[in-house]
Amino acid sequence: MSFLNPALLAGALLFAVPLLIHLLNRQRHKRRPWAAMEFLLRAYQKQRNRLRNENLLLLLLRCLIPILLALAIARPLWQDAMGLLTGGGTVHHVFVIDASYSMALRADGARTPFEQARRMVGRMLDRFEQNPNRNDKVTLVSAGVRPRFLVRGDLDVAAARAGWMHLQKPDDAANDLYQAMQQVSAALAEANDTNAQVYVFTDLQQRSFGGSIQEPGADAGPELTDTLRDLVEELKERKGLQLHWIDCGPMSKGMLKANTGGTIDNVQITALELTDPAAVQKTASEIIATIKNVGTTTRSVEITLDIDGDQPMRKVLEVPPGGEGEADFQVTFRTPGKHRVRASLVNDTLPADDERFLTVDVRDRIRILLVDGKAAGDPLKSYSYIWEAMLDPDEHTLPTFAVEVVDLVRLLGGQCTPKDYDVTVLADVERLNNRAAKAINEALLAGRGVLCQFGPQCEIQSFNLHLNASGDGPMPFRLLAPIGGAPGSSTVRSLSIVDKAHPLLHEFEEDVYREILAAIPLWRWHGVAADSMQDDAQTVLRMTDAEQTPLLVSRSFGEGQAVFLMSPIGSEYDADRWNRLDDALVAFPLLFGIIKHLALPATDPFAKIVGSELSCSLPARPENIEVQRPERDGRPLAPIAEAARPLPGGRFALPPYTNTAFAGFYQFDMVLDREAGKEPLRLPFAVNVNADEGDLRYPSHAEVQAALGLERVLDALPTAAVAENQSDRSDFGPTLLLLTLLLVLGEAALARFVAVRRS
Repeated sequence: MSFLNPALLAGALLFAVPLLIHLLNRQRHKRRPWAAMEFLLRAYQKQRNRLRNENLLLLLLRCLIPILLALAIARPLWQDAMGLLTGGGTVHHVFVIDASYSMALRADGARTPFEQARRMVGRMLDRFEQNPNRNDKVTLVSAGVRPRFLVRGDLDVAAARAGWMHLQKPDDAANDLYQAMQQVSAALAEANDTNAQVYVFTDLQQRSFGGSIQEPGADAGPELTDTLRDLVEELKERKGLQLHWIDCGPMSKGMLKANTGGTIDNVQITALELTDPAAVQKTASEIIATIKNVGTTTRSVEITLDIDGDQPMRKVLEVPPGGEGEADFQVTFRTPGKHRVRASLVNDTLPADDERFLTVDVRDRIRILLVDGKAAGDPLKSYSYIWEAMLDPDEHTLPTFAVEVVDLVRLLGGQCTPKDYDVTVLADVERLNNRAAKAINEALLAGRGVLCQFGPQCEIQSFNLHLNASGDGPMPFRLLAPIGGAPGSSTVRSLSIVDKAHPLLHEFEEDVYREILAAIPLWRWHGVAADSMQDDAQTVLRMTDAEQTPLLVSRSFGEGQAVFLMSPIGSEYDADRWNRLDDALVAFPLLFGIIKHLALPATDPFAKIVGSELSCSLPARPENIEVQRPERDGRPLAPIAEAARPLPGGRFALPPYTNTAFAGFYQFDMVLDREAGKEPLRLPFAVNVNADEGDLRYPSHAEVQAALGLERVLDALPTAAVAENQSDRSDFGPTLLLLTLLLVLGEAALARFVAVRRS
């Protein structure tokens, strides 16, 4: 038993008042014999016992009245009899809070759905704290980037409160509730509680249900795929478990509408990209931001773009309902290195998707190592002639590329290092050795690009041995001898385009340029062994011969990319060249597209989605690594204690960083331990939200009930759950007040009866 007002129990001492009055009224008299009284005494002795009992009963009633009144005012609380018999009846309360970024929607200045959910959980914890005699277990789960058990089956309400305090805002996540509910189901099975209450707080945004609610016209998933409904059915079958699905979103009762579902207007930035694959300093580049209007009315939006936090540029767009618009910005990077580009809109009701981030690696120039197989002959017939004429005629007029030409001897002797260049071109080189093959592999592992142009001088077995190596090398096929007719003969072939959208053909955007490319005559080319092409290779161009021989093949290898051309682009002064790909209308866009594609790594490790792991390869061992989280995260600079992992080719992997719950720039500062000394390095990673979460469509409660098999969807805490917080304690204050009143009336009636009879 406990009391709400224990201090008022002191009022029970007032029972001494009637007792004191009774004692004071007891008069002592001297006994004197009187003959006339003998007859009266005999009569008195017969009724003395009855009178004494009546007086004691009145005294008892008068003493009980102040005691009961004090107890009633102090309000005693008793545990239910069933609770006493079962030792308290432990109830496991499991709170699952949807922490995707749509829960941060603030409509018309009202609380966000996340704040609503947090407030409801706080009310439950308040009631637990007010009743120290309860025996509740609490589990608190945040369903954000990944499910987090902030509290797991804890009987300590203070620990539950600490976990609740830690949950201040939703992640920038865009996922459904399936994974969180799956882990909750596993945790409940492990705990094996006989009495569990599961509360799921969500805004009912359609994406939170995964495939359980199909969009109109969408194909149904495989029948054997587990869905959120399957987990709900599994939980409902557990004995002693109650599941409460609580709508705290903008369509819940008391917010915008009442349980009917609908859509909320939202404008978001869905993409931010550099149109030119590789950026070069002091050369104009174009950056395009894509804005999507998922609302129902045309919106006029102002978009700003800033680089490294400098003065922003601004543009205004009119975006139709359900449509997209593009804001293009012309920028020039003045210094090489990695630059941070941020595009933003004026924050609307959902701020998470109003920003987009991009990391741009700017070079002084794209550096090309050209290993010329004809360097020892006529300079006008060499491959370097056309490469320099097309890409590097004058560093002042076209300062994008820098071509360095070497002969095969320098490559075979290890006097040049391919991984120090953005792209290495093997132009009809005669052969390779182990040292050259190793250098090429290391360049690819380091994220560099390699182009192999196979020509009349190539020794087939050497390339198959060093670059194919039974499928372990970068070349994804077995090279065969040249086929076709003599250069300039009447046997002419052309090429066909297999993949128009491939980045290698980026410069052939117009149909007319693709038609010119397909019309170029080719007489001779190297064959490729049938069925030797590996699955991860992409054929971009193909010959029109009977065998449909691949002509231009691309493949990722390590962190870099390799491209193979079966008929080389030769000089116009070489009458024996195998094709007319040297035509300026073809050679210029083809070489530009190939080199810009190869200058970039196979995948960009600095562009990630929220929840992804951040890591990259480094040329030396990093030390003293620290990470600065984005503004939306709000936490200070943090050191990374984990050591870097060594990689093939003398490189090292940055320790993976997984705490990417918020969008923005994650900036890593470190020191590279190079042979020449310590070198500081700063790497910014751009982490963006998944824009799909910003499509704010909400099904009705009836649709949710049908999709998940729920009996009902609530707008607030269930009444049973609120009542349950006091169900094991009864307030006897009102009962005692009634009993006190009855005692007062009973004492008055008894006193009157005694007085009348005695008179």
